[in-house]
Amino acid sequence: MTASRDPPALTRVTGSSLIAWAWVPCVMAALAYPHLLAVFHNQLNSVDGSLGLAVGALILAFGVSALGLLGAFVSGRSDVQRPRVRMARRISHLVTAAPPLFVFMGVLLFLMRVEGMDVAVWTALWLAVAAATLMQQFAEPGDGHAASVGPSVPRRRNAVLRVMHGVTAVAILVVFLGPHLGNHLSALWGDEVHHRVMDMLRVVYRNGLVEPLLIGIIGLQVISGLVLWRPKIAVRADFLGTLQTASGIYLAAFLLAHVNSVFTLARYFGTDTNWAWATSAPNGLTADPWDVRLIPHYALGVFLLLAHLCCAVRAVMIAHGVPVARANRRTWGLLGLGVLLSAAIASAMLGWRIV
Repeated sequence: MTASRDPPALTRVTGSSLIAWAWVPCVMAALAYPHLLAVFHNQLNSVDGSLGLAVGALILAFGVSALGLLGAFVSGRSDVQRPRVRMARRISHLVTAAPPLFVFMGVLLFLMRVEGMDVAVWTALWLAVAAATLMQQFAEPGDGHAASVGPSVPRRRNAVLRVMHGVTAVAILVVFLGPHLGNHLSALWGDEVHHRVMDMLRVVYRNGLVEPLLIGIIGLQVISGLVLWRPKIAVRADFLGTLQTASGIYLAAFLLAHVNSVFTLARYFGTDTNWAWATSAPNGLTADPWDVRLIPHYALGVFLLLAHLCCAVRAVMIAHGVPVARANRRTWGLLGLGVLLSAAIASAMLGWRIV
């Protein structure tokens, strides 16, 4: 009887040991990210460049976030009570947010007047993350000892925080994000249409009372999301559950980068943060080697925002007794619409027009 139980336990330990290293290919992908963008730009803008190579490099650049999501999912299906597995899951989530983190770092270096060092600093930071992770993994208890992480679900004291996170999300969506995405979508009908819609919307969200309140709510949204994310790392999750946490980390980094770019970089220098600024007009996002990083940054930002909302709706459905299978089907349907919307906005930003 005892002998028949040993192999499954050994398999679980061995599997957890392997999954604990899932962060390694994710970090390697993050290190390759700026080089993939450089290949895309060079091949697209060179006289003898290859369009196929450019498209392939851009797809692989998008794939960095996808690999981070996969790493978070795989580690999230394993024994998350093991410290090394949880560490792999955290790093994988961080890799998912590589596009906005690269933008944020680039803006900071520009403000510091450090030119031409983006790749070097990015490489040094990720190597530091890898070294720190290795040190911590070797310092943590072995795979044969599961650390205590408390209950298998987030503690009840987070219930109020979850409600606040949801309420502020609805407020941001109604006051700013919904109209803002609609404004971007209107660019498909021409830049003039976009500018007219933007001027109308700015009366609301650039109001002297509304704007600082909105920035404060966004700050609360990011902080509460990060607080809620931490205990979820110690809980097993399916793919949609992992998509919710990974998209949350991406959005936290995206909002940090976006607010920094708008208020520190643009407005400080008196630049109007209009459609031309966002799309690097008149040359476009593909012409400048720095600006190409904004393509995955924006495109994934829109999709993962919608994905985060879809997964949140799924969680609410399940909490109110909707069968998981039915909630999943509805969520996948909403995600499909999210893909179409994000693709349409990305196309508008790259210059495609209906008329």
